[in-house]
Amino acid sequence: MRGNAHRRQLGVQRSAYTEEPHALAARAIPRQYRVDRRERLGFDECTDEQRRFRAFLALFLLNSPPVPPRLQLDAKVGPFISSGVSRLLSNPILVSAQYNDLSILTYIGDHLLQCLADNEDSTHGIPGLRPVTIEGNGEALVLQHMPTGALLRFRYFDYANPQQRTPPWFIPTHWRRVQRALAIGTQERSMIEAVPPMREDAEALLAGLVARITCWSRSEGWALSRLLHDDLADRDQDNGGYTFSHLWGRGNNWVLRWSGFGAVPAADVARALTHEVIGIADATARTITDDIVDVQLRDATLRLELHRATISELFDGEPHGTQS
Repeated sequence: MRGNAHRRQLGVQRSAYTEEPHALAARAIPRQYRVDRRERLGFDECTDEQRRFRAFLALFLLNSPPVPPRLQLDAKVGPFISSGVSRLLSNPILVSAQYNDLSILTYIGDHLLQCLADNEDSTHGIPGLRPVTIEGNGEALVLQHMPTGALLRFRYFDYANPQQRTPPWFIPTHWRRVQRALAIGTQERSMIEAVPPMREDAEALLAGLVARITCWSRSEGWALSRLLHDDLADRDQDNGGYTFSHLWGRGNNWVLRWSGFGAVPAADVARALTHEVIGIADATARTITDDIVDVQLRDATLRLELHRATISELFDGEPHGTQS
């Protein structure tokens, strides 16, 4: 019982950074929650399938259109930028990293399903994602990523009414339209094969980034908060006027670039990844400039670059895409 009580306490500690319901945060705490005098809060303790899926998801989630040509790291990134998955981060969501699933907490799960899945073989969404079941009366939409076997859940959660578990108005319109073919389609396969090779340490680093993508701490003065939607919006920053994010790399070397009025500082992203409480074990940070920080995990490096630039500085003409 003492162990369970302490896990609940750790869940409360975790939810201070994630804003998850305490019970859900406690569920993520591993049974062996202390290793080498460090308490683990369940961000990185997951199945191998989950880790691979989260790293795979990072390439879709963190490439938003259009990336300025002079900052694009590889022309092969085009299909990832146009997949539409990055739209998920423009919506009010929380990410809850669990041992056997990645949960998206939102009150519009069925609507946001459009960002991640399609009703046919296409380059839209996450290739290979298929519906599994609806839990309760819309309390969770459960999907499986067939190439990795990992589970993804849209869990119903409403800040205004956190005790409500069964939304009475739930009508699974988009759920009914999602592709259910057991085979991976031709276009889906081409997208999967276009993912650059990734080493084990880089996989852990990118998976850890996805697991913390909505974390923040007002008391400590930092926010990762979906990268482009600063929860600490009252701080005075000059982060440029054009919004985009771009992730690419190969093997153990990766680069994440982003910009926008609501963009968070590179130091804040590094802080989340190396934090003394919620950070990735063994991850370290090295500051290059105010806007460039390298985060290293054993043999892997993720360079974090905030670009403070206006539209005219990034493009010859005004782009078609998101402005903020």
